[in-house]
Amino acid sequence: MSFHWYGDQMFDAITNAVQDGLVECGADLQSKSIQEAPVDSGDLRADCAVEEEPLKVRAGYSLPYAMKQHEELDFNHPKGGKAKYLEDPFNENVDNYVDHIRKKAGDAIK
Repeated sequence: MSFHWYGDQMFDAITNAVQDGLVECGADLQSKSIQEAPVDSGDLRADCAVEEEPLKVRAGYSLPYAMKQHEELDFNHPKGGKAKYLEDPFNENVDNYVDHIRKKAGDAIK
C-alpha cells in the first residue's frame, strides 16, 4: 500500500480559490458602494478602487473628502447618494460574501 500526500496542492487550490472569492466580493462591494456614494461632480464615484494582496482585498476611496462624506450623516446630497456608502453595502452583504468565499474554497477541494 502506498500513500500520496497532496496537502501542498490542496493548500494551493484552497488559497487560490479564496483569493478569487475575495476579489469577486471586492468587485461586488465596489459596484454596490459606487451606487450609494454621494454625487456632486461624480469624482467620488469614479474614485472607488479595489486593491488586492495575498488573501486580502481592500475596497475604498482615496479622495481627501471621502471619509468626511462617508461619516457625516447630516450632509444633504441633492444629486443622490448618502453617507455610509461603503459601510452599509458591506454590512448588508457580509454574510453573502462569507458564504461565497466558503463555497469557492469547498469547490476547490472537490
